[in-house]
Amino acid sequence: MAAALWDEVQTRYGFTADDPFDPAAFAGPVGRFWVARSGSRPVGSIALMPFEEGVAEMDVMYVAPSHRGSGVARELLVTLEDHARHAGVVEVRLRAGEPQPEAMRFYAKSGFTPIASFGRWVDDPTARCLARRIEPSR
Repeated sequence: MAAALWDEVQTRYGFTADDPFDPAAFAGPVGRFWVARSGSRPVGSIALMPFEEGVAEMDVMYVAPSHRGSGVARELLVTLEDHARHAGVVEVRLRAGEPQPEAMRFYAKSGFTPIASFGRWVDDPTARCLARRIEPSR
């Protein structure tokens, strides 16, 4: 899924580069990587990596074109947020961009709001950074 996402990102943003995917970034008590499947076939992914105390970055959010609009993205996001909540995360941040209009709409509908660029995205002029508070369990 990460390779499919990277291929799509390069196409949408118009560049070619080595894939920066590093599974180690999603390790530890906060970090995780999930894959949604249809039967035995992977159809989506999402990952969480620690950023700072109580804050994590969502990454590798991808749904195969054949499954877009089917609820896979919503299910992945719910899974990530449940884990984040139990891991003590109070804010999830992400980076998207204008060449990803479907993602931008999904994040807005999901309650993410614009924030200043952060971390590795500070010097990226294409970055549109968003965040959402994670409400504690009741």
